[in-house]
Amino acid sequence: MENKTKSDRGLRQVPVPAPAAKYLQQYINSLPGTNLFYCQNSILITKSSYDKMWMSILNKLNTAAGGSKKFPVIDDLTAHIFQHNYCSNLCYKIPAISIKMIARLMGDTEKVVIDVYNHVMEEKEDVQTVLVDALNM
Repeated sequence: MENKTKSDRGLRQVPVPAPAAKYLQQYINSLPGTNLFYCQNSILITKSSYDKMWMSILNKLNTAAGGSKKFPVIDDLTAHIFQHNYCSNLCYKIPAISIKMIARLMGDTEKVVIDVYNHVMEEKEDVQTVLVDALNM
């Protein structure tokens, strides 16, 4: 299998918080190869297998939230939402983390991060305080 991604930024190292690293390492040690997801027979996961796995996760979330397959409480939840939420949370941490680092972690360009998440950065702005501080008043 080739290591192909949508862009050159797709292959990257991503820091993992220490509390999660322990569990992630245990999971990685249990894998038959270098990919993160496999079918039960140790072949690389297919799109249909992924879809079944995701539906199983959604069903468990719905049950835990008091819903059912027939009457779901949670719908339209995708794995991509977690990526979007992660990036939004990182943007709330600016200036402790730079847009450049957020883009690197996400595998995006700085322009994409700014274009998509600018609303988060604008929420944090305190223009009057910054102007006064800039003029040392």
